[in-house]
Amino acid sequence: MLLVVVLALASSLLYGVSDFLGALAARRAPVLVVTALAYLVASLTLVVGVLLVPGAWTAGSVLAGVVAGVSALVGFATFYAALAAGPLSLLSPFIAMLQSAVPVAVALLLGERLTGPRWGGVAIAIVAALLLGVPREDHPHRVGRRALVLATVAGVGLGMSIAALDAAPSGSGLGPALVETASGLLLLVTGLLGLAAHPRTRVRVAWLDGGEGAAGSHHRTSRTVLLAAGAGLVLGVANALLMLALGDGELSVVAVVVGLYPLATIALARVVLRERLSRSQGVGIVLALAACVLLTAG
Repeated sequence: MLLVVVLALASSLLYGVSDFLGALAARRAPVLVVTALAYLVASLTLVVGVLLVPGAWTAGSVLAGVVAGVSALVGFATFYAALAAGPLSLLSPFIAMLQSAVPVAVALLLGERLTGPRWGGVAIAIVAALLLGVPREDHPHRVGRRALVLATVAGVGLGMSIAALDAAPSGSGLGPALVETASGLLLLVTGLLGLAAHPRTRVRVAWLDGGEGAAGSHHRTSRTVLLAAGAGLVLGVANALLMLALGDGELSVVAVVVGLYPLATIALARVVLRERLSRSQGVGIVLALAACVLLTAG
């Protein structure tokens, strides 16, 4: 179980870094374009991963990857849009809580059984995710309706993608994770081509970006590309570690540890964006560490 928690925690921290980079890119360019570039780089990263960690290609593994891909695409697109529309330190933990709760609910429905300490770790991890989202009283930002709706859809979509990957047959290796990003990339490219052919639909999709333009200088564009590509590279590695953790551990345990990714996002927001942390967020960090200990020792 120690290896499973370590893999899931490493995946979690990398997800946090990827989300931070993707959110910064989404503030400079259209969300769908940023997501497509991130998916492209993530897919290429996972191609290398599949060559290094081979597995059996079956109908079940491909189906699991496709279902995960559709769910994750909805989740990531709305995730980047939500973080571009509101404060990182508020929305990221809320999404993480939903992302953890959905797979735990699926695990319960499927009859997954854990020991008492591990269930305690699961509960503490979910509470930690909630506390990580409590801002300081003097926090200058508020979460609007659009950001809240996007964050809710993102959390459910990302949670369902984890549950779908867990349903892949044993011995699938990293194949389902590659199918997940590749299928999402295909849907994104199809959608972008459709938008190019039908300009009127851009008004509806612009809701993801808050209706703001994305034009900028060449320097600004280059930096946006680097941010999105960096998000994709880290995302690909995180997906690979997640798949390895799911292959050896229980869905509920892996899901709640991965849901602790706001630890990395909040730390980066604190250092780079100077967003201040509350006492509740400090308690959340301590509880997150305690949850990892219980999940490992249980």
